Amino acid sequence: MRARTGIVALALAGALACSGHVWARSPKVEVQEVAATGVMPKGASLSPDGSRFYVTNFGQANVKNITVYDAQTLRLIDTINVPGIVVESVLSPDGKTIYASNFQRDSVQFIDVATKKVTREIPTGSHPKILAMSQDGAMLFAANWTGNSVTQIDPSTGKVLRTFKAGMHPRGTVITKSGTLFIANFDGASIDIYAGAELAEHHRIPACLIPRHLALSPDESLLFISCFHDSTLHVMDVATEKIIHRVPIGSSPKSVEVSRDGRFVWSADYGKETNSVSVVDTTDWTARVFTVPGMDRGSGIAVMPDGQHALVTGWFDNHVYLVGFEGTGGHPKESLLSIERWRWRRHHEGG
Repeated sequence: MRARTGIVALALAGALACSGHVWARSPKVEVQEVAATGVMPKGASLSPDGSRFYVTNFGQANVKNITVYDAQTLRLIDTINVPGIVVESVLSPDGKTIYASNFQRDSVQFIDVATKKVTREIPTGSHPKILAMSQDGAMLFAANWTGNSVTQIDPSTGKVLRTFKAGMHPRGTVITKSGTLFIANFDGASIDIYAGAELAEHHRIPACLIPRHLALSPDESLLFISCFHDSTLHVMDVATEKIIHRVPIGSSPKSVEVSRDGRFVWSADYGKETNSVSVVDTTDWTARVFTVPGMDRGSGIAVMPDGQHALVTGWFDNHVYLVGFEGTGGHPKESLLSIERWRWRRHHEGG
């Protein structure tokens, strides 16, 4: 396994060199904390103050399908039981409400953080996945995977305001401060753009094969697109809608998030070839790919406020990892020992 990992790393480095990219000079990455999650941890959300980390466990129908951790230590704080199958979540700007998309119930559930109770359940299109919230908390959008649509919800009233048509299997969704909505069509190789008053203006632009996730730079001048098929991060100039950078990263990037200062773009890479997190430095558009020991298919990612750490979930290994630049804290040695122990148990117990 280690030999194969080394070969993969060399191959990726060679590919970057051949494509004219230079291997990143940013600090190396290490695992600093690790903790068990529920089954199939998918979504990763951070509280607004960066203190708590929420994981949606897709494989935990009806019970323990949201787990809550201390974001610095990964100490388990709480579990939340939600009817149905939770896919993704986002928190309100004040951190008091979790909005969770429910794959089984075709809805978005409003969950009170203090009481852990569902206070509202809003019908959406079929099989909602990604949720996007405006910065002021006034608009919430749910991308309906098999509905080929996006539902807009007013969080203050719980009312559905409108439904937008999208391409095949919409997924990544973001909304700008000025009110422009971007929707990545996973199996449509395109991005739908809605703008103007009540988002009435619509056009569609081509994208890479299998655009999965979207993220905006803090100044909203750049749109980052995880290209699942090509294992690249595309960078689009929002004003011109042109791709200005194509950065090779880890295999099959799933989720991406930008640091608050805009310096780094972090990616959870689902492909078994690397089982990695990737870090793109926006000052020189180089990338570092780090194979996370023990992780089997990176899924959700949340970047810590300092931009130097990220929390990433492993879809098939049922763990969450705090990764960060080398020497920036945590317990790297203890974390690696913990990973080795549970990997040994899983191998010998046939789990």
